[in-house]
Amino acid sequence: MKSISIKRLLLMIFLLFIPVIVFASSGNSDFSLGIALGMEVFMSGHMSVFVFIPLSKMISKENSKKTFWTLFAIRAGILIFCDFFITPYIAIVDFIAVFIGAFIIVPICAAVTKTKIYGTSNQDLNTTSLQNQINGIELKCAKCNTVLNITDKICPSCGEPFDGNNVIVSENANAVVQIPPKNIVLPTNFDEMYSFTEDKMLEEFINRKLAKVGIDKSSKLIPSDILKRKKILNIVFSILTFVFITLIFFHFPIYTYIVGLVILFIFFRVTRKYDLIKYMKKQLKARPGEKISNIVMNVKNTFVIDNSKDIFIISLLMAVILPLIIFSSPRILYEKVDDGYAVRYYAFGLTNFKTVTIPETYKNEKVVSLRGNTFSNMPFLESVNLPDTITEIRGQAFKNCYKLAEVNIPKKLEYLGGGAFYNAKSIKRIELPDTLTYLGGESFYGAKSLEYIKLSNNLSEIRGDSFEYCTSLKSIIIPDNVTRIGGHAFYGDSSLSEVSISENSKLSEIGSSAFRQCSSLYYITIPYGTYVNERAFKESPTTVNRFDYESYDNNFSIIDDSNNSNKDEWLEDYIELENKSKHIIEDYYVYNSDETIVFDKYDMIISVSRESKNDEINFAVKVTTKLYGSTIINYNNTFRYGENYVYWNNFKIMFVENDDSTELKIIVQNIDDLS
Repeated sequence: MKSISIKRLLLMIFLLFIPVIVFASSGNSDFSLGIALGMEVFMSGHMSVFVFIPLSKMISKENSKKTFWTLFAIRAGILIFCDFFITPYIAIVDFIAVFIGAFIIVPICAAVTKTKIYGTSNQDLNTTSLQNQINGIELKCAKCNTVLNITDKICPSCGEPFDGNNVIVSENANAVVQIPPKNIVLPTNFDEMYSFTEDKMLEEFINRKLAKVGIDKSSKLIPSDILKRKKILNIVFSILTFVFITLIFFHFPIYTYIVGLVILFIFFRVTRKYDLIKYMKKQLKARPGEKISNIVMNVKNTFVIDNSKDIFIISLLMAVILPLIIFSSPRILYEKVDDGYAVRYYAFGLTNFKTVTIPETYKNEKVVSLRGNTFSNMPFLESVNLPDTITEIRGQAFKNCYKLAEVNIPKKLEYLGGGAFYNAKSIKRIELPDTLTYLGGESFYGAKSLEYIKLSNNLSEIRGDSFEYCTSLKSIIIPDNVTRIGGHAFYGDSSLSEVSISENSKLSEIGSSAFRQCSSLYYITIPYGTYVNERAFKESPTTVNRFDYESYDNNFSIIDDSNNSNKDEWLEDYIELENKSKHIIEDYYVYNSDETIVFDKYDMIISVSRESKNDEINFAVKVTTKLYGSTIINYNNTFRYGENYVYWNNFKIMFVENDDSTELKIIVQNIDDLS
């Protein structure tokens, strides 16, 4: 079959595309010219790389660059003409043409080109020549005058070699010299192996050499040095397995075991995999000047039977059984401290993982402490019995003990670390002794079954998140010595309906979101001078009441009886306070301490507190008068450098701060006086 030229084929394809271009002209007239041009520019790269470059090389190897730019210019001309004079919808056709060109036209042209070069069979190529014979010429042997053929190497009669020195060429009208055909050598005439990549070719060489010397790759034979290495890796894997199973008894977080399993799996896959071909390739690359056959024979001489599988099974069984024997019963690991011993780790046993009893002594000394995470992440632990000799329980000691329902708190406990009962979801009742002076943040976070807790009377602070999401807690008594309730302390305690704070409480601050989302807390009464963050009761239906103004700043007392119109009583209290105050001023006060009480000529008590956080200095100014009661004015960095003021009832209160925020001048003026 006569092959079709590439140029004619392209012409035919172009003719086929004419109806498509006509179809585009009837397309969507709303298609934007800008979008069309953008699409065409974007598709130019794809059309060039996947269509024009391959076609230009097939059309003309010598002038492929010129052919490429010719095709590129034709395409650009057609697109621009259609965009401006027919329809921008041609961009859609161009988009489709890229795929047609890359996946249909280029493969077809490639097949046609291949047929032109390789389409003739080997037999045809071997029997085809430019000229099959020469007429009128006769070849004879110079020695015996025997007629020779051009293919003869020696004279068939006398055996004289056939070369240019002993051949007579004469004219003979009837003579014909047959010229033998020229054979064409094709890639198919060579061993298929030589068409492989270098790495693949090397593997094929090795496979043939191994087969030649009778080595079966699937046999149990293995080089001795590889066997030694496999045995070592098997032992290492067994040790890692032993460590992994042992760690299970020490109840680490679940992600620890997931990571451990991944490491074991990867180690197992990498070390157990043995490939003789890869080993031989390393040997060949290590000795490039040596013959492959010699290297193969040397490796064959080191072959031994692979018995590593038996060793692997035995060592793995020991790695599994040994920790089960060692931890058949619980084990306690201690750490020496100043006053005795601390429980450093508690490892549960196969026979008991629900209950724990810590002894009072170890090596004749008291057990005085539980270190952090001693019992954490024990999901089956239900009961813990602690001795009264313990004085501190460090952070997260019972974290994530979901089923822990009973634990006796030591009578002399002084320290309960942060997150000690974090997510202890089953515990219902806790009584903290009065010896406890420190309660860490998040100590009972998420203890959703906790219904009752008795706090130590010697606590000075309830830290942030201490009882967050204790959804079963209904009431709590805040000890009088508590000066601060931290942020999120009772956040989300939906059942909390009663918070008892006495009139003698020293509570000075309730932090941000401390009682947020406490949907059952409708009322709370706090000391007169307690600072309440504006978000403390956010999303809670709580009405905040205050006790009468008593024991403010622990330096004086005053009874602010709004119903008592006797000004003399107020002035008597004022004079008494004046004798106890830190500063007495008339018009202003220069602030230079953390907490100060000031008085002014309008029978007014002003308390200033200062707080520094994140390099910002904030002032809280509490103003109290007999006639108007009290208010708190928050003064922060937004009131900087200059005179700022607020109006409160019949007073104008001005603030003047110096450049470094160390001094605050407060000026109080009566509006009536100003008028």
